[in-house]
Amino acid sequence: MRLGYPTGMIESEQSIPIGMVGARLHRAAQTDCLARLNEAGYSDLRMRHLVLLEGLPREGARVTTLATQTGMTQQAMGELIDEIEASGYIERQNDPADRRARLIVFTSKGQRAYEQALVILGEMERDYASIVGGNRYTAARATLDELISALEEANR
Repeated sequence: MRLGYPTGMIESEQSIPIGMVGARLHRAAQTDCLARLNEAGYSDLRMRHLVLLEGLPREGARVTTLATQTGMTQQAMGELIDEIEASGYIERQNDPADRRARLIVFTSKGQRAYEQALVILGEMERDYASIVGGNRYTAARATLDELISALEEANR
């Protein structure tokens, strides 16, 4: 089934919109990364955990910041933090800048998983480049980076 597209587009342009292609690529890459992390021994990680783990800075962050970054409510983020904390990847610590606040930080297990994920992401980049060819992969990345920058600038 085809969606309706503006008239004047040639047949080859009448495919999935670029934003949907990007979303599909993101989901496929997340699935691949999670499978590789599970194979590397982090079998208790789930897809829903990645939204927090990929955005958590090394120095930690407050729940409110993480919720805002991910578009989640503070309550939903708190529940996700509870779940990941129970698996030993993150912990709550007092914020040295404000004793009333708590920071979410990686534990040593979480730090190891994060470092393993970085290795895996490098492997994935090489694997994906080998699928389509290095030059095409580099050109696609450059094109997407340019498009993202232009859209982000336009939406500021």
